[in-house]
Amino acid sequence: MGHNISSAAFTPPDNYLIACGSSQNVSFQGKTYVPDSVHSSLDLKRGTPVVAKPNSSFPSPIYQSARIFSSISSYKFDIKQEGRHWIRLYFYPIPNSGQNLMSSLITVATDDFVLLSNFTFKNYNGSYMFKEYAVNVTSDTLTLSFIPSNNSVAFVNAIEVVSVPDGVLPDQAVAINPSSPVSGLSAHAFETVFRLNTGGPLITAENDTLGRIWENDAKYLHVNSSALNVSVNPVSIRYPPALTTEIAPNWVYASADVMEDAKVANMNFNITWVFSVNQNFSYFVRAHFCDIVSKGLNNLVFNLYINDDIAIESLDLSTFTGALNVPYYRDFVSNASVDSDTFTVSIGPDATSDMENAIMNGLEIFKISSEAKSLDGLSSVESFLPQSPSKKNKIGIIIGSTVGALAAFGLIGLCCCWLAARRSKTTTHQALPWLPLSLYGNSQTMTKMTTTSQKSGTASCISLASSNLGRLFTFQEILDATNKFDESLLLGIGGFGRVYKGTLEDGTIVNIAEWAMAWQKKGMLDQIMDSNLEGKVNPAALKKFGETAEKCLAEHGVDRPSMGDVLWNLEYALQLEETSSALMEPEDNSTNHIPGIPLTPLEPFDNSTSIFDGGNSGTEDADDGATSAVFSQLVNPRGR
Repeated sequence: MGHNISSAAFTPPDNYLIACGSSQNVSFQGKTYVPDSVHSSLDLKRGTPVVAKPNSSFPSPIYQSARIFSSISSYKFDIKQEGRHWIRLYFYPIPNSGQNLMSSLITVATDDFVLLSNFTFKNYNGSYMFKEYAVNVTSDTLTLSFIPSNNSVAFVNAIEVVSVPDGVLPDQAVAINPSSPVSGLSAHAFETVFRLNTGGPLITAENDTLGRIWENDAKYLHVNSSALNVSVNPVSIRYPPALTTEIAPNWVYASADVMEDAKVANMNFNITWVFSVNQNFSYFVRAHFCDIVSKGLNNLVFNLYINDDIAIESLDLSTFTGALNVPYYRDFVSNASVDSDTFTVSIGPDATSDMENAIMNGLEIFKISSEAKSLDGLSSVESFLPQSPSKKNKIGIIIGSTVGALAAFGLIGLCCCWLAARRSKTTTHQALPWLPLSLYGNSQTMTKMTTTSQKSGTASCISLASSNLGRLFTFQEILDATNKFDESLLLGIGGFGRVYKGTLEDGTIVNIAEWAMAWQKKGMLDQIMDSNLEGKVNPAALKKFGETAEKCLAEHGVDRPSMGDVLWNLEYALQLEETSSALMEPEDNSTNHIPGIPLTPLEPFDNSTSIFDGGNSGTEDADDGATSAVFSQLVNPRGR
């Protein structure tokens, strides 16, 4: 059925054991902790070391040194393998350290999550504190920041950053009331609040392959006399292939709480554990089971309750394990009790069972980080830490790229219409420098000229909406959405100008530059081709347009051309088009042909055009003036 021992012990790719402020290695719980001042893969910023003299009153050697921080300070760890990591913190306010550590207000945060917020030993009922977190690290570094508050200091005695094996903490679980699947847990940080070896002794870090501590459950029982401790030889526990001691050591499954004979007529009662929690958070619950009491299969059937809600009804362990002494566990997500800081877990007999009994071998409860990415309090990391220059630079790059893409899109679209018009002008020998643009109209799309427009003497540009890029805005709509570029709506300044927050007519709040990103994803050349503009522009000119567009969409600002270079390239493309038009040959002498794109000519445009403004049409002079105004807005950064 399985095996008595797990596979080879897990070797964590990242395994930082740090004795903060110490001048020498420290042995603790069978592990060796290295001074933070000499670790080669650790970058420490600021902090004053303090080492206490050996004293019998100290909880353990790991608490005899500390590093004290009078300003925001950090440890930066190099991460070899991304994924979940244990972050374990040890705190003990060393006496005679030169600082009043009892009154310290300590905040601890990673790059993304607040772990501890304004903690002080003045409001703590213990002499020392140990905290364990599980954080999903998604980069090659992990920064752990210590933030003092109110002109006090922060401190820490020891730190562990250790890889967690894949699969130990899941991405999915089952929500309680109503019962439904929950996914995306890997995007949250966990804090271990309770880890119990129910019915069994304390399991220290030395006896757990992942360095976890499992405490006895007696103090959490609602009624001590309701539970009976049972145990078997740990060697008798048979792990199935899909479950190892990384989930829980065999001592957890070798001991259990079952229903005690309460000497009452009705044995239909529950064993209940009661925990004090913060009702502002949700909790991940893992219940461990192993039938070590039955004499045969399918005899033990019971129910599991979380906060009085049924979590598992009629649980028959034999159905899932196929044998006795085989571990099994289930994962759930639940909130605290309504209007209460208590959290309860209960087991009780099922009415359909011949045996009036229930069993629990182990129980783990983790706090789940909130929407603010906090495990303590309501504030996010950003409220404690100033924005780092790297993040500012990333924002600048994003803004610059999106604004640059929008500018390139406007220039390319405008000039394609311009060249198409000039092509039409050459054919008809009439002066028409620009195709019309809907500057003040309410239409969000530009469509190919219809028979009606031909007859009425009006026309509009090629459709750009058919490529499923989303909505195309007129300049007037952008003015309305940004309240004429109100400075209070300014989000930032990129390489091609300013980015503003805009409000659409339906109330949607957006960066106006955002639609250009869709063009960047699909490729500017493909967009031009999809618009069938190649029928109006020769391949050499089109190639130049495409090269210009791609350069404008470069990821880094230094790789993008200046506005002067863009205009020069467009002018060069215009010259190519005019030369081709003058020669009136089907092919030019350039080898800059884009393969694989059919150049099917479109139906000719009407020579008479006008600009639409709510139904009012203008003249050709208005055509030139309006279009020039649009072009000036694209060239002038103040206009964007």
